[in-house]
Amino acid sequence: MATTTEKADAKTGVTQNVEAYLKGRFSEAQKRFQGLEGEANKAFRALETRGQVAAKEVQALWTKVQAAELRADPRVQELGKKVDAAGVELRKRLDGLQTKVVEAVGVASQSQVEQITRELDRLSKKLDVLLKPTRRAHRTTKNSGSGASSPRA
Repeated sequence: MATTTEKADAKTGVTQNVEAYLKGRFSEAQKRFQGLEGEANKAFRALETRGQVAAKEVQALWTKVQAAELRADPRVQELGKKVDAAGVELRKRLDGLQTKVVEAVGVASQSQVEQITRELDRLSKKLDVLLKPTRRAHRTTKNSGSGASSPRA
């Protein structure tokens, strides 16, 4: 029976060694985890502080925009001039492109339509002048044939 007791004692010793080893490893892992957790908390607090600072800066900028302080800044005025100049240039290019498209499609432009309308008005007036004497003569011939239908009679 001595061997059974020795075996049991050996098992207990091995079990205790494994248990002590595992407890040691677990303790080390817990310490590393706590260290990582502390670093993560520090990083989170730093990011939170940065976020608050950035929010304050944005709020200050927004206040300046609302108060039109930025418009008085010479750099902003210069940028405004550049934007206006770019807008004018863009309009010119678009007008030129529109003209090219109208020419390519074969549709009359607005100025051409206005010119044609003026020409039609001018020709219509000339036609009226030329046709007026014949209309008057035609009317007098019609009215002279029937005296009873005249309202003056």
